[in-house]
Amino acid sequence: MFNKTNPSYFDEGPWTFEKTEHAVIGLCKILDHYAHKLTLDDLQNDSRCAKIPNLSLDVVQRVIADVETKFWRGVKPIENEVIYHTGPHHDDIMLGIMPFINRQLGTPSNQVHFAIMTSGYHSVTDAFLLEALQDTLGYLHQDRIQMVHYPDFFEQGYRFKQEKDLYHYLDNIARKNPDEMRRGFCHRIVRDAVGLWNLKSIEDIETRFQTEIENIKAGKANSREIQQLKGQVREFEEELVWAGAGTSLNHIHHLRLELYESGNEASEAKSLSQQRDIALILNQLRTLKPTVITVAIDSEGQGPNTHYKVMQTIADAIRLWNEETDLRDLRIFGYRNVWSTFHPAEANVYVPVSLNAFAVFEKAFKDSYLTQVKAEFPNPDFDGPFSELAEQIWVKQLKDIQLVLGKNFFYENAHPLVRATHGLVFLKVMNVGEFIAYADEMKERV
Repeated sequence: MFNKTNPSYFDEGPWTFEKTEHAVIGLCKILDHYAHKLTLDDLQNDSRCAKIPNLSLDVVQRVIADVETKFWRGVKPIENEVIYHTGPHHDDIMLGIMPFINRQLGTPSNQVHFAIMTSGYHSVTDAFLLEALQDTLGYLHQDRIQMVHYPDFFEQGYRFKQEKDLYHYLDNIARKNPDEMRRGFCHRIVRDAVGLWNLKSIEDIETRFQTEIENIKAGKANSREIQQLKGQVREFEEELVWAGAGTSLNHIHHLRLELYESGNEASEAKSLSQQRDIALILNQLRTLKPTVITVAIDSEGQGPNTHYKVMQTIADAIRLWNEETDLRDLRIFGYRNVWSTFHPAEANVYVPVSLNAFAVFEKAFKDSYLTQVKAEFPNPDFDGPFSELAEQIWVKQLKDIQLVLGKNFFYENAHPLVRATHGLVFLKVMNVGEFIAYADEMKERV
């Protein structure tokens, strides 16, 4: 779950301040001492700290000052930006940086977009979809999906009012009415199914759903349409999270990159898929012109390999965009979530998480990601909802930084956001050159 330092990290290459910070924070954790209580003997007796050039207690003060700078970067609001949040799968953005995002969404001068790169249908079980189809048929038979009676519904009406489905669902979260929440979800199932199978009547819906129910019960392999429907279930879940925070549907983009499906393709076909994926992201960058981009930056082998592939695809798109546009002011915020974490020395921005942010996060995950309450592909180190694992990571990260800054830095602080901090999100902010170099370095490790 947590990053493990390469044993050769401190011996390879030139000594850097990041190594100094890594060693000093590590010593605080080993001794369970606050940084300001470390002695010179403590530093000299630690095998890693002993490697620090010109070792003295001044080194500790430099680490404390740098950690505090990283924290204040996370407190500073982001304003007047076009922000392009990217996630390999649905829920990756939320699990990584939702507390960071919620403050951006509350600032009207920001334009905030969400781009989910893959379909994610593997995360929807047959049992979940079976129940969804059965429930939808039940609402149809009760005549509680009345949109199917509109004269143009099967021609074009099914394509419209997706935001109404979202609002109906979210409204009934507030009303604590799970039946109406479910009905809103089933409205979306009907819309998606009509488009996927080109259904033309209520009878067509009933026939198709009954056929798919029997296929699932018989254990048949998912058809292409069923895979797509599962992916659209995930898309609805993602839309619920950000619509609940006030995001318009046209700011939530489902790219459905082909890399999600190209694992078994021949090399030539895979290359064409990669080119199409890169072009799709590049065209969106050209259109939206973001000034801030967030990217999950897990190494290959840390969690689902899709994370690594998506990061490299985004890096290739940014590389091409950089050749035609001046991107000197573009900032890339690298994040991680439940599959790997940053060491405090790797990250250069620490975002505070309040108890209010924890509560919003918990409720949004529980009410929106219905397929993930019991994940199909759980983390091997944790048996429970991913939201709980993310929270544990944020709490642990604060604990590490409290050892450096002291707990009193937080509870005695003049800033209310600092006093309210009970977790931290770690980020690595890079310019374009740094991000491309980071992606290239990861390739060399493979």
